[in-house]
Amino acid sequence: MRMTMSAVVRVLRQGCAFLVIGLVLAGCGTESFPVTPLQPLRAPLTIDVKWKKNYNSSERSIWSPMQYLTAETPGLMAPLVYRDTLFIANEAGDLRALEPLSGKELWTVKTKELFSAGVGSGQDMLLLGNRRGEALAYDLKGALLWRSQLSSELMVSPEAEDGVVVTRTADGHIFGLNAADGKRRWMLVRPMPVLVLRGVGGLTLGRGAAMIGMPGGKLLALNLANGNVGWESSVSVPKGSTELERVNDVVGNPLVGFRDVCTATYQGKTACLDATSGQVLWSRDISAVGAIVADGNKLFLTDEKSNVLAINRTSGTVAWKEESLQGRYLAPPVVTQDYVVVGDIEGIVHFLSRSDGAEIGRSKTENVPITEPPVVLGENLVLVRNRNGRIFALGPQ
Repeated sequence: MRMTMSAVVRVLRQGCAFLVIGLVLAGCGTESFPVTPLQPLRAPLTIDVKWKKNYNSSERSIWSPMQYLTAETPGLMAPLVYRDTLFIANEAGDLRALEPLSGKELWTVKTKELFSAGVGSGQDMLLLGNRRGEALAYDLKGALLWRSQLSSELMVSPEAEDGVVVTRTADGHIFGLNAADGKRRWMLVRPMPVLVLRGVGGLTLGRGAAMIGMPGGKLLALNLANGNVGWESSVSVPKGSTELERVNDVVGNPLVGFRDVCTATYQGKTACLDATSGQVLWSRDISAVGAIVADGNKLFLTDEKSNVLAINRTSGTVAWKEESLQGRYLAPPVVTQDYVVVGDIEGIVHFLSRSDGAEIGRSKTENVPITEPPVVLGENLVLVRNRNGRIFALGPQ
């Protein structure tokens, strides 16, 4: 039977399930999975909750280790900071704008849509997808600008630049839409593997190109104006005897630099490629569980063993590797002005030193998994959201 990873995740939400990823993990909730105890910190940095909100999901939250690979929280879209405003949407169609530093709600619109992807942005628009396979554009006050019917459900948040909105659908179609009215400008079709991770292969627009992460370890560079393929490169090659072992999707939005584009794959590699030709500049056998982030000449990621790594962007050498959080099912990290920040299965948020990766502070939210990367709200202020939809803004005292 053909089953996408989205279907696997939905089964896990509905009750107990068994999933094999090298070993068998079974049960409902986090108590069935062994979690490595934390060691005390010496003179820890004090982390405060600056504000919090409760945007509960309408779906029952059942957790499995596979779900932290998808960075997918039931009933909610990934939060977005755009034009100095925090935007949050959920599957029930609620679209909210908040002031990032205080958490003050600026407006809420109940759209009556069933959102399935977003929130993306660009051209002073908020971009989402619904379960009917439509791309939706809203202005920055939540008013609908246009809707465009695509071939199937959107798999990644749409993004817009230079008058074009780009997104990818579940059936392997990539669309370029006119940003003014949503009409189709171009379309590209790529075959899809049997199993794919839902919503992890993102896209980045810039300098007239769309860099798109695909299942099967592929990275595409498309001409933004007409959808022509500039190059297509393999970040890594699927391996293994079963379809599950061969899941090898690019995770997160590609990081586009002045001359390079960097990305990672699950069960594969982390690599930087030449942005013009697609030639691999370097690659390392480092499997990421979600989006990698960059600051200066360093890339930061969480690997499948829950190590947090900093990698030199030019050479691919590991600058540091923090192993003390292994076995805590870490989500992907984010980097702030002074820290690398990551959440774990028990709802604890860890602040690591940017210079050497040592954990220097932590804060308990709730005993509910955090499965997606934090969002930077200010210099060292981050937003984390757990699988029950509760949101916490955290920062040093």
